Amino acid sequence: MAVKIRLKRMGKKKQPFYRIVVADSRAPRDGRSIEKIGHYNPIPDPAELVINEERLFHWMDQGARPSDTVFSLLRGRGLTLKYELVSRKADEATISKEMHKWELARDERGKKVAAAESAKLAAAEAAKQDEEDAAKKAEEAEAAANKAEEAEAAAEVVEETEETAEVVEEVAAEEEPVEEPAEGTEKQDS
Repeated sequence: MAVKIRLKRMGKKKQPFYRIVVADSRAPRDGRSIEKIGHYNPIPDPAELVINEERLFHWMDQGARPSDTVFSLLRGRGLTLKYELVSRKADEATISKEMHKWELARDERGKKVAAAESAKLAAAEAAKQDEEDAAKKAEEAEAAANKAEEAEAAAEVVEETEETAEVVEEVAAEEEPVEEPAEGTEKQDS
């Protein structure tokens, strides 16, 4: 019988909660299991992982293999390294020393990831600010262009009115004054 260490889905719809179980590989995912050795809750931040290391190592010694997902969860907690050290019959001092080194390396990786994320956010903020500045400059340039067009249009109107006034003065000067007939005299038709 092939035995696997895998996740068994529990919880509600869109609120997953998983039990870490030892089960026959032919059994359905949520079916019968041999033993419950822990649980995994992905909802909180950081995700909650509780596992009985003694029973995990017992079943791994018996030949049970973790699924890919469970293996990644165990590796994230350093349990794969610890199992490797225990299976080599390392003493407690060596195990604690190696686990301390692993924790320091994990913390360093976390700092690098956090620094990369903050740099990415800063770059995105700078790009957003540059876009806003460019948009503001474009609006100012457009407003200046509109003012220039309005001033040019006003100048054209002033020129047209001056030309119209000159034409009116010229026409008025060219026309002869018309004499109005006296009151008593009327024009005769010929």
